[in-house]
Amino acid sequence: MQRRNFIKTTLGGFSLLSPKILFLKTQGKYSTEVPKASLERKRARELGIRIGDQAPGPSNAITDVKGVRVGHTTVMKGKGKGAVRTGVTAILPNNGKIYEENLYASYFNLNGWGEMTGIAPLEKTGRLKTPIFLTGTYNVGIVYDAAVDYLTQNFRGLENSEDIAQPIVGECFDDFLSDTKRRMISKEDVFQAIKNARSGPVEEGSVGGGTGMVSFGFKGGIGTSSRIVSIKKDEYTVGVLVMANTASRRQLRIDGLPVGKEIKGFKSRYGKSKSIILIAATDAPLLPFQLKKIAKRVAIGLAQTGATSNTGSGDIILAFSTGNKIPRNLSATFLQTRAINDFWITPLYTATVEATHEAIINALTSARTITGRDGNTAFGLPLDQVKKIIKKYREPGENYFD
Repeated sequence: MQRRNFIKTTLGGFSLLSPKILFLKTQGKYSTEVPKASLERKRARELGIRIGDQAPGPSNAITDVKGVRVGHTTVMKGKGKGAVRTGVTAILPNNGKIYEENLYASYFNLNGWGEMTGIAPLEKTGRLKTPIFLTGTYNVGIVYDAAVDYLTQNFRGLENSEDIAQPIVGECFDDFLSDTKRRMISKEDVFQAIKNARSGPVEEGSVGGGTGMVSFGFKGGIGTSSRIVSIKKDEYTVGVLVMANTASRRQLRIDGLPVGKEIKGFKSRYGKSKSIILIAATDAPLLPFQLKKIAKRVAIGLAQTGATSNTGSGDIILAFSTGNKIPRNLSATFLQTRAINDFWITPLYTATVEATHEAIINALTSARTITGRDGNTAFGLPLDQVKKIIKKYREPGENYFD
């Protein structure tokens, strides 16, 4: 059944995941067994997994890029038919001043099955003018509408300006765990995600737009990571945030190792490959054509996890830089712009690949098991098995884990 098939033939009852008992619907029977290591969640580095050679920032998150803030609203409603497991994530790229001070940005459509609004004007101007929102497919219109309200309420004169702002809203289809047709996101939920936006550590896994997402056959969702880069005498940060809802279990690779093929148990009838939205940010002063190349390196980081961007997958990437603030001054004839020499940006490529790979793994290791509509269950990645599998492939005596 294709990703955009709006008609589902059956909608059965389902149960919520309690802290103690997981109800898994299997051929009409329910099991009360909690899968081992499915409830305690950790980030990849807390498990001792080190991806790449470059060091992460203080929070190992996209918010390590100064001025970038992230907030979530998680929506968990109901039991049985019509229950909802969804949400919205808001990324504020410039301390909430993004309309008044635009940022250079670019976009790469790795596989165009999904949607990201506002991309045509972004590509035309090379500028990011609004916050970025991530949510479920059928929520896009509601989130877009709320974003317009937010912009017009907070940036006076926008409604009369010739330089309009079209919000950026990216989506993945969360129908396995959520009754998507109910569209239970509200404008207040979007405003709350904006209000919740903070710098520092970012909540990951089954939160915000990632609440209903499934990736590599396990519970997916929001993940983030960052890297610190030195170019000549200057230090820069690259951060990536993902909403992961893609790929199959057998594809999963962590730091080059075939982890997905080795995991035992945790059977689920989930088998569809869907989408992933990936957002990259850096404080390195880059121009739009350079940010296009950064966005393409995000795709390499995705590939390192084993994902192959299948036909029904909407894999969309946006990259922006806070290194130049572009005032919305329509009377200005010239703009003061800095840019790194294009011959010196390779370390930023490496940082982008590493941060993307780790962000996706963080989404998996942080996401807890959730049971959604029809009794559908997305299991959290079994972290105990992951450690054993990685240890199996390492050389004897190699100090991979702390």
